[in-house]
This record gives sequence, C-alpha cells and structure tokens, in this order.
Amino acid sequence: MKKLILLLLFIPLVIFGQLNIETKYNPPEGFERVYNDGYSKFLRQFPIKKNNIVKYHNGEEKPNYDIWDAVFDYDLGTHKYHECADAVIYLYSKYNWVAKNYQNLEFHTKLGTSLKYNDYLNGVKYKGNDNWTDLINDWANPNPRLDNLNNFEAWLKIVWGWANTYSIDEYNSLKVNILDMRPGDFFVRSYLDSVGHAINVVDVVVNQTNNKKMYMLSQSYMPAQETHILINPQNGSVWYTLDEFNDIVTPEWSFTVNELKRFKN
Repeated sequence: MKKLILLLLFIPLVIFGQLNIETKYNPPEGFERVYNDGYSKFLRQFPIKKNNIVKYHNGEEKPNYDIWDAVFDYDLGTHKYHECADAVIYLYSKYNWVAKNYQNLEFHTKLGTSLKYNDYLNGVKYKGNDNWTDLINDWANPNPRLDNLNNFEAWLKIVWGWANTYSIDEYNSLKVNILDMRPGDFFVRSYLDSVGHAINVVDVVVNQTNNKKMYMLSQSYMPAQETHILINPQNGSVWYTLDEFNDIVTPEWSFTVNELKRFKN
C-alpha cells in the first residue's frame, strides 16, 4: 500500500513536470542520442517554458514567424545584455558553475582582457580604462566574494556587458570540423567592429548504421531576448541534417560549415 501511495504521488510529477529537449523531442527514426557527457545531458535536460513565448528584454513579445519551436526557461533570458553570444556564454557557464568547473569560467572583452570567475571570487574589481573601451582587472584592496548564485550571476552580467561574438570567437574557442559536431558546439560569425551572430548546438543525434548526424540549434538575438530552439526552414522541424558542403540556413541567419567552434576548456 505504501509503495502504491508513493507511486500515485509520483505520477503527477511525471505528467505535469516541465519539459526539456529530451522529453519533448524524440530523435528522428533511425537516430539516437549517443552523447552522454555532462554538458550534453545538461543541454537536453534544460527546462523549456510551458508557453512558447519569447520575451524581449523590455517585456514585449517577439512575433514568431516560424522562427522557433520552444523557449528555454531561465530568469536571465530577458536581461538587457542577453543577446546571441551571451546565450552561448550562459549555457556553458551555468553548466560549469553547477559542476564546479570554475577553471572553465573565463571569458574576455573584445580587446582581450581576461574575466575569470575565480578572480571575481578572490576579490578583483573591474574598472574602465581611460576612455572606457576596455576593462582593467583591479587588484588593489581585493574584497573576496562568496560563491553563490547571486555572485555568479553578477559576474556573468559583467561578462555579458563586455564579451561578444568576436571575443568568444577570437579568444575562447577552437575551430571544429563540421563532421565532428557535438552538443555544446556553436556557430559564430564575428567582426571586431560590426555585428555578428552566434547560435548553440543543443542536441546531436547519430544514425549508428551510416554515421549520419542530425542536430538542433538555439539562439538569442537582437534586441536582447530569451533563448529559443530554432525551426529548420527547409523541413519545418527542429532537426537539421549535418551536411559538410552546404551552408546552415536558419530562420534569421546563415552560417558556413567552417564557422563551427568549441570552447577551449
């Protein structure tokens, strides 16, 4: 009887629990999820909003012209700095913060200044250079900080304010052969003094018979907005077929096969 009661209590949690990539999207026929490292699982188990609404940073709703199929659910998704590169940074950072891989929590300003979470915990202060085109790590009279969610998010907002597509492309990532794609990789096109774009690879499935891959993408965009899982305009689903020759065409941007990157750490 006790086991039955516990089961009955558990059933509503299963039925009404928040969806994620793993529970919402089955792999296409013949494909399976083979990437089971910590970051791959983190991405496909990240919660999805119950409504399918993307909010801009000012609270307004983004119109959905067959752009997305689902929206990641996290409070910082509507922060005023949360644009494309910031969404890529967020998912990677949140995973590594939860996993306590603090050595991986390092990003750069577009001019190359290092912004490390460990330094932030150890009390570094950031100040602008003479014309506020870059940050300086100020170690005068350091005041150590506690490692908690509030301080992690405070550091992350500083990173968002100074990192961008150029910095993650130039300083924090390595080029990846398109055939070696795995969850957590990202496509990025960047310019030092112009607007680029970056999107995350959030799931990859493999056909073990022929080694073909399909994958799923997410993005934030401009103006700052919540991260959403993209629809493939060529087939109307969330799955893209890995093709080593043709451009990756998404609803609001296109990338070449040579623009796939992976964080160094």
